[in-house]
Amino acid sequence: MRGVREIAGILSLLTLTLWFALCCANSALATTEPSHEAVATEHAVAADAHGEAAGGHAATSSLSAAKIKDLGWRIVNFIALMIILVKFGAKPIGAALSTRRNKIKDEIEDLEEKRAKAEQSYADFQSKLASVESEIDKVVDRAVAQAEVEKAKIIEKAEQAAADIKRSAEQAVLNEISEARKMLKNEVAEQAAVMAQELIVNNLTDDDQVKIIENYLEKVGAVQ
Repeated sequence: MRGVREIAGILSLLTLTLWFALCCANSALATTEPSHEAVATEHAVAADAHGEAAGGHAATSSLSAAKIKDLGWRIVNFIALMIILVKFGAKPIGAALSTRRNKIKDEIEDLEEKRAKAEQSYADFQSKLASVESEIDKVVDRAVAQAEVEKAKIIEKAEQAAADIKRSAEQAVLNEISEARKMLKNEVAEQAAVMAQELIVNNLTDDDQVKIIENYLEKVGAVQ
């Protein structure tokens, strides 16, 4: 408000100065006009043309004064209008400007706060991204290590299964061989018994048969 009052004071001083200048100009013009009329009267008899020139010069002087006066009033009206605007519009204009200034200030502060939050969010995002990348690397490393462990287990199980299959196959072969041997022995024994029986039947005499029976009876009696 102090600046507005200073402007109003300057405009008032300027108005008074212009008003004083206009008054002085009108006084000077009023003083010079009779001189021109006297000169025109003295020379009216000598030449009408000179009288017309004097009349035209007076008219020109009168027209210039009117223009200056009109211009002065225009300036005064303009300055008065400015004074009225400053006096009655300074407070609402100042309030509006102050409100606008405060609004702009608040908007700037809000933008600064948003920018700070955005920068903080970006920094947090970068930190989280780095943490996520590190965690991903750890997960990948763990997955690779686990895959290697699982691979070793699978290979070990496969080798164990292959060994079991081989051992079972070998045992089955051994069992088949043993069974074949038993069957072969039985067949050989049976064939031998048959062959022995045939030999005995074919080669024993009646006396041999009696001796065999007697020996058998003696052995049975001894056992009893």
